[in-house]
Amino acid sequence: MKGSEGMQVYKNSEELIDQIKESYHKFIDEYEGIGDDVADERIDQVDKTPREMLSYQVGWINMILSWEKAEAGGEKITTPTPGYKWDQMRQLYHDFNIKYGSNGIENEKAELGSVVAELISWISDMSHDELFKPGERKWATTKAMWPVAKWIRINAVSPFNNYSRQVRKWKNFNLRDKKNAVNS
Repeated sequence: MKGSEGMQVYKNSEELIDQIKESYHKFIDEYEGIGDDVADERIDQVDKTPREMLSYQVGWINMILSWEKAEAGGEKITTPTPGYKWDQMRQLYHDFNIKYGSNGIENEKAELGSVVAELISWISDMSHDELFKPGERKWATTKAMWPVAKWIRINAVSPFNNYSRQVRKWKNFNLRDKKNAVNS
């Protein structure tokens, strides 16, 4: 169901969890056939490499979970993360790639699976109000007053959906070109 802003609205945590699982599996399944030998290859038709897209997802989900852990521990929360401002996203994404993308694509896929499982577990433990009512978390309280579910949607579900299409496009152009070069 769509809300007034065109953004997905969920009736309950189970719907959100189902959407996360579905979009995550579509995304990660696109990595079939992509190894470390090609994961960093850039093409004109897609603005990020497969490794960068994977690193982006690991980084953002880890960041959201870190905000929650910091708030639960009574710590001061710096968003997006210490050392970065909201206008420094390009550098943050570059640093995600260095931090998460340097141990091989299979390890990074495993890391993403782990943080997605942690995200789902956290959502399962939240009350309806904590998840869907604005102002329930300090880290989620901004001028826009988004509920936690919207933060999750924008930083997990939507990128999974978008990046699954981007990885597929990357494979169609990049791997097809390699196959054509071998057959020539």
